Amino acid sequence: MNVSADDLSEISAKSAIVIDGETGDVLFEKNAYERRQMASTTKIMSVLLVLESGEDLDKQFVVDSEAIKVEGSSMGLQDGDKVTLRDLCCGMLLPSGNDAANAAAVRVAGSIGKFVQLMNKKAAEIGCTNTHFATPNGLDAGYNHYTTASDLAKIARYALRNQTFRNLIRTGSYSFSSLNTGRRFYVNTTNALLGNVPGVQGMKTGFTNKAKYCFIGLSQSSKGHTYISVVLGGPTSAARWQDSRTLLNYAYLH
Repeated sequence: MNVSADDLSEISAKSAIVIDGETGDVLFEKNAYERRQMASTTKIMSVLLVLESGEDLDKQFVVDSEAIKVEGSSMGLQDGDKVTLRDLCCGMLLPSGNDAANAAAVRVAGSIGKFVQLMNKKAAEIGCTNTHFATPNGLDAGYNHYTTASDLAKIARYALRNQTFRNLIRTGSYSFSSLNTGRRFYVNTTNALLGNVPGVQGMKTGFTNKAKYCFIGLSQSSKGHTYISVVLGGPTSAARWQDSRTLLNYAYLH
């Protein structure tokens, strides 16, 4: 698919950016520095903090029964389920489980509030100047929870330094059993481009009523370069995917 400047001018998302994953150079941007809600693309930061926590990803523990009582998308955790942080990372990145994000936050930091403080500290360390996290899952109703396309690209670029993170976002499906109940989990990615667009290697979707349709994508070009795309405020799910295809195909050919 050839992508022209005219195609880029038709990006329908309220904000968008595509950057070189190695250098950080911007190839295209649209309102990339305007504050917007980011929905479950938030979970990239949450997974990153889990991976940097020093906790054993494969150590078994029982999820916090209060943390998993959360609205929205879910990986299906129930009171008493015994899992690992690796399970929760896949639960965040694939089906976008808000329950997984909350359970991981409590496990790593002791409470959701303390975890959110770590999220904001890390964002500042990465160089984000227009980002404020209020939840580990991306729910934003009644919260001061926002970022910019530019800041999200920075977070994604930083996260890609972690090889475990790179492996996780390439995962299309994952299954495991609750280690005390034997209940089986099967989770699949919400990333419609993974395996369907040349070069796409994963990343993260998001949607809330305030954020609308969001997506961060990772692509490796025909020349071996990596590129990161961000779309925030897509009017429909279909428009989000079309915008992301346009940005990532543009990057893939360059």
